[in-house]
Amino acid sequence: MNVSRRRFLRSAAVSAACASAVPFAAPIYAAPHSPQIGEGAGKPRSLSEESADPRQKYFDAYYFKEKPGAFRFEYPFDGGILQEGTGYPILGTEIGKDHIKRLKVHVVVKASGIGNFKLLDPDGKIISTQYVSGCFMGYVLLQDRITVLKATGTKKGKPVEITCRVIWAKNAYKRYRCYIDDHSFCFRDILQKQYKSLFDCFYFAKLRELHRRYKTKIVLNCFNSTPDRDFTLSMFPDKYKSEFEDNADWLRVAFHSENEFPGEPYREATPEKLAADFDLTAQQLKRIAGKAYTAGLQIHFAMVRADSYQVLADRGVKILPTSGSKNPNTGGKYCDFMLPNNITAYLRENQGWMDPDSGIIFYNGSMPTTCEWLPVEQTEAIQHRKLDNPKLNMLLNIAGHEQYWWPFYRNYFPDIFERWDCSLRHITEHGYKPVWIEEGFFGGCD
Repeated sequence: MNVSRRRFLRSAAVSAACASAVPFAAPIYAAPHSPQIGEGAGKPRSLSEESADPRQKYFDAYYFKEKPGAFRFEYPFDGGILQEGTGYPILGTEIGKDHIKRLKVHVVVKASGIGNFKLLDPDGKIISTQYVSGCFMGYVLLQDRITVLKATGTKKGKPVEITCRVIWAKNAYKRYRCYIDDHSFCFRDILQKQYKSLFDCFYFAKLRELHRRYKTKIVLNCFNSTPDRDFTLSMFPDKYKSEFEDNADWLRVAFHSENEFPGEPYREATPEKLAADFDLTAQQLKRIAGKAYTAGLQIHFAMVRADSYQVLADRGVKILPTSGSKNPNTGGKYCDFMLPNNITAYLRENQGWMDPDSGIIFYNGSMPTTCEWLPVEQTEAIQHRKLDNPKLNMLLNIAGHEQYWWPFYRNYFPDIFERWDCSLRHITEHGYKPVWIEEGFFGGCD
C-alpha cells in the first residue's frame, strides 16, 4: 500500500472512531475531527470544536451562492429526485378522479427584477402563483416520472426563460444497497488454493452467511489486478462460472478500477482510458461470473470527469453513490465525481440528482462510515444519524472494502464479520429491504 493511500485510510478510520463519540444530538452533518493516530481519538468534542471543524467550513464554502438579480427555481431543485415521505418541498399526494396518484409539490421561483412572470406546466398552462418576499410561489401536481416546469418573464425589456426538471421516484420505500469495494485478494486466494467451491474460501462463505441471515444482496466491486500485480483476472479460471450464476440472486460482481493504485485513477483520466479499463475488467468478470456480472457498481475513489459520464452510461451504469467529502491529505474536493459545487451541496442534504446529459443519477446513500471502520458497540447509534433523517433515509448503502477481511492485511479487523453482522441486523430490524441498485428506477422505485 502506498503512503498516501495508507494515510487516507488511517485518517478515515480515526474519523470513524471520533464520530462514535459524538453525542446523539449532534448535527447530522457535523463532520468529526480527524486527529493523527494517538491524538485524542475517541474523545468527546465540545460545541466550539464542532463549529471550528475545517470540514464543515469546507462544505459551507461550496453551498450555492446566489448571484444578484438571480432568476432560478429555488424549490424544487432542478434535477433533484423526489420521494414521498421526505418532506418539503413535497406536500403530500392526491388521488384524482382518474384514480391516479399525484405528488403535490411546492414551487418557489426566485425572480429578482423579472416582469411579466409566468410559471408554466408541461402543457403550457399557467400555474397560479403568489409573490412573497422576492419569490413567486405556487403548487404543482406531478403525475409523470419527469416533469419539466418553465418560468418565463422579461428583464430589462428582454424575454428570459428558465426550466426545472422535477423527477419523482414513485412508490419509494425504505431500501438499502450493499456493496464491497476493492476486490482482488479473494480471486487470487481461490486460484492459489484451487478450491472445489467458491465457498471453500472463507470470505465467500462469510458473505453467504450474511445473506442467509438477512437476505442481503451483495455486489463485489472488482479490480482487474492485485496491488502488487502478481495476479490478474485473466489468470482466474472459468470453472466457477456456474456457481456464480447459481448465486446471482444475491451475489454479483462489477467493475471498480483496473488496480488499487494510483488513488483517484480517473480524476484526470480521459474517457478513452476509463472505457479501456472498464471493458478490460468487465470482459474478464463476464467470463468468470456470467450473468452474475452487473453494471450496478461504484468507481474507485468516486472520481470521474464529467466528459466520462457517458462512457459509464453506455455500459449500463444508471446510478452512482456520492455525497462529496474532503481529502484528508490535500483538503481538496474528494469522492464527488467532480460534480459542480451546487450539486454536491444539494446532495449533502438530499437523496439524489440526475445528470441531464447522461441520465446517470448520483445519490447520497452512505452511512456515516463504512462497516469496517465502525466498532460494533457504536454501530446502532451512529447509523441513526442517517436512519432518522427523512431527507436521506429512503435509500441507504451498507458498504465496505475487501482488504479488511484478510489476516495478512496490515489494517485487518479480527471482528469484521461482527461489524458487518451488526450493521445488517440493525438496518433489517428497521424495515429496510435489500435491492439491486440497477433494477427499477432509483433503486427499486416505479
